Parts: sequence; structure tokens; C-alpha cells
Amino acid sequence: MEAAHAPLRILWIGNSYSFYNDLPRTLTMMAMAAGENRVPAITAALVPGEFLRGHVLRGDVVRALEQQRWDYVVLQDNSLGPIQLPDSTVKYGTMLGTLAKKAGATVLLYVTWPRQATPQTAPVLVATYGKLADAIGATLVPVGPAWMAMREESPSSVLYMEDGSHPTPIGSYVAASVFYRVLYNKPATGLLPHTFKTTDNRYQRTVPPAVVPSYVVPANEASAAHRAAERATRSTPQTPRELR
Repeated sequence: MEAAHAPLRILWIGNSYSFYNDLPRTLTMMAMAAGENRVPAITAALVPGEFLRGHVLRGDVVRALEQQRWDYVVLQDNSLGPIQLPDSTVKYGTMLGTLAKKAGATVLLYVTWPRQATPQTAPVLVATYGKLADAIGATLVPVGPAWMAMREESPSSVLYMEDGSHPTPIGSYVAASVFYRVLYNKPATGLLPHTFKTTDNRYQRTVPPAVVPSYVVPANEASAAHRAAERATRSTPQTPRELR
């Protein structure tokens, strides 16, 4: 049994949709602001543009899964992977997920959002990650559906950067709200409306991070993000799907 105040050991496998605006740190700060007994201690393998297949072939996350124990492992494929190469997402996600479960972890699947120009692909993203969840008994973290809900909760919020792909700080704040909801099984309502904006990848030792001043999410947008996260998680299974 873990000590009451032991950190949540999380291995976060993904790419720029995770390291833009430092989503892992934002999640940790949310948990600290909420006074959670167990705060995320995140080890991140975040490589620009990487697919789950690439993470398997690189080998570092495979070694981390084989040599250490984790409470949670987050899997996030390239944003186009589940749309263009769904079989690859399921194949390599299953490889990593199987290793994660052997390492004692609950697997969280980071369901990302569609590109701004192709909102019609949102259901495909959910379907592919859902298929992977069914294959390995994983939990969906429905960030993409929360983005869609955020468009209704706060139509003036700008979620996409100029490239129509990567998240703005408020986009990452929505994502953190969903992760908090799934991890702690309670809404993020009332938590500190603050996110840390890191535009480059501080997780890559070979790439110096380009840090800009922290961004404070306005209270009305923070509340809208919490509502969007709640809506998305209520309509998506929050416990691991049973293996079939």
C-alpha cells in the first residue's frame, strides 16, 4: 500500500501536444493548488511529432517500463496517427500498454483534439483510442471532447495556436482540467486558474526551452474549462474498460 502522501508516479509518453504550455507541470500545479495528498511526479518522454511507434523503436520508454514501477502511464500518439494510421496506434499502443500494466500502472489514453480545419475527424480520434482502450483495459482521458464542449461553454476562447494544431495556454488548461478530473475522480471546479506557458520542449535535453512569462487564465475561462472537462468525462468511461 502506498503512503498517504506518496507522489503519483506517472510516465507520460507523447509529443508536442503535451509539452506545449507544459501540460504535465500544469496538472501538477492543479493538484498542489487543490491540496491533494498525492501529487503527480511526472517523468516525461515527449518528442516533437513522435508517434507511439517511434517511442517503441527508440527504446527508452520500453526500458523505463521494464525497469521501473509506475502508478500511471499516459499514452499520446501523433495527432494524425489515430486518423491516418489507426491500426498502428492500436498495435504500438497495445505494446506499450501491456508493458505498463506489467509495471503495475493504470494506462491513461490522452484523446487529443482534431485539427482546426478538420473538426469532422473528432469522432475518429475517439473511436481509435476507444479501440485501444478496449484492447488493453485502459482509461480514456477525453481532452478532445472537452475541447468541443469548451467551444460551447466559452465560444470566445481561443484553443488553437496560429498553426491550427497546437494548443494555446487555455487549450492546455482544458486538457489539465480533464486529466485532473480523471486522476482524482472529482471536478477541477474552483482550482487556481493558472498555467505555465513553455513554448519549447524542456523535456528534451538537446533543445533549450524557450520560456515566456506565465499566463493567467481568466476566471470565467477557467470555470468554463472545468465545466467542459466535467461534461466530457461524464460522457466517457472514467474507469478502465474491461478486456474483451
